[in-house]
Amino acid sequence: MSHITHNRTRLRPSRYASRFTPRSLSSLLGRLSLIAFGLLAPLLILEIGVRLVKLAPSPAPNPAIWAPHPLFGWWHIPYSGGIFHSDFNEFEAEVRINARGLRDREIGYDNPSGAVRVLSLADSFGEALQVDLEDTYHKRLEDLLATSLAKPVEVLNAGVGGWGTDQEAIFYVAEGFRYNPDLVLLAFFIRNDAINSYGPLEIARNGGTQQKQFFTLSPTGELIPPPLESETRLQAEPQDSQGVANSHSLTQPEPGTGSVLHSGGAPLLPLSDGLWRTSALYRFLTPYLRNVPALVEYLGPSGILGGEGVVRASHPATPIPFLVYQSPPEQPFEEAWALSEAIIARLRQEVEKRDARLGVVIIGAPEQIYPDEWEQVLAGNPAMRASTWDLEAPNRRLTGFLASQDIPFLDLLPIFRQAASQPNAPPLHFRHDQHWTVAGHQLAAEAIHDFLMSQLREELE
Repeated sequence: MSHITHNRTRLRPSRYASRFTPRSLSSLLGRLSLIAFGLLAPLLILEIGVRLVKLAPSPAPNPAIWAPHPLFGWWHIPYSGGIFHSDFNEFEAEVRINARGLRDREIGYDNPSGAVRVLSLADSFGEALQVDLEDTYHKRLEDLLATSLAKPVEVLNAGVGGWGTDQEAIFYVAEGFRYNPDLVLLAFFIRNDAINSYGPLEIARNGGTQQKQFFTLSPTGELIPPPLESETRLQAEPQDSQGVANSHSLTQPEPGTGSVLHSGGAPLLPLSDGLWRTSALYRFLTPYLRNVPALVEYLGPSGILGGEGVVRASHPATPIPFLVYQSPPEQPFEEAWALSEAIIARLRQEVEKRDARLGVVIIGAPEQIYPDEWEQVLAGNPAMRASTWDLEAPNRRLTGFLASQDIPFLDLLPIFRQAASQPNAPPLHFRHDQHWTVAGHQLAAEAIHDFLMSQLREELE
């Protein structure tokens, strides 16, 4: 009797199993589908909207125009180029590299027309990937000088993104002098050029990655040249990550970044690359997300914010370049300035040894020109509010040194400040990229023209 009762109990349908009838299962799947649709539909609508309004940049990577170089750290690839655009969709410009590695038209060492030649040494402000060649300050200056001097003028653009004064000086000694310029115009970007040339700060700025060799100073203040790369080989790989190629390389080509991205520490990087290629919404949002320090700190190492996010996550929490404004400067920055000054003095010797003249153009940073920019820097780095800052201190130091060395110079900071303060003034810098717009290049060309005609006209005639 008990056995029969036991069998009946075992055969009785479970009250839980009875809930999952075909009809209830279908209802559950329907509800899940509605939830999924409710989550995905807004994203789909936003994706369509971003595409229709064309808010996102192109999914195509920017052209690879740099390669490692044993003397310069990195250098332009001859005959390379294409269309450059920013992650923030702020500009689109055609960039072509000539046979000798300049972002310029084809110009030989010889000068058959007897043109006055100005060799421009610069970083990304001279390379100017944000505007077409004819809109760069080099070519605008070329036209202005030709009109004023009533003779042919060639302003050669030897600007390379991410270069420091050290690389620019090495380029002149190794290559630039071959163009036999009458005047060498050195551009110095206040925010980071002193840092770029000083090994300890530049390596720290790049999250521990070394991309070139560095000058040093002896205990007696003598300039010691860097070793050749073949003597102390840098571990450098070409850039092949969409994230780095599309953003970071616009201002700072980093040959050593490849090893970081392929070290296995960014498991979601392939996913981010796929999203970048296929989703306009992802391309639109990601550059803004990379500007949020907390998100970069927690999400950047995973790779979901792209290669640029991985690189930024490895950088110091407080951006080292902004520490150049700290008052008083810390010892590493004093050493960086001393090294930069020694490099400039040596460059002047090399230029004058070849019967030419050196002039220096000081380029102010956006946070020096626009008060709101500096407030945004402090808001993004709250720890900086505990320090004392002097945004004009680097300019005073550099202009004081140049004056003491009798090196002609032009400080663009007051000129750009005055122009930016005018009502309805056109933007002089791209908001996110922070390099000059066409209007910024035109203003710089006019100011440099006036400077050259007033202080260095004899060398040009």
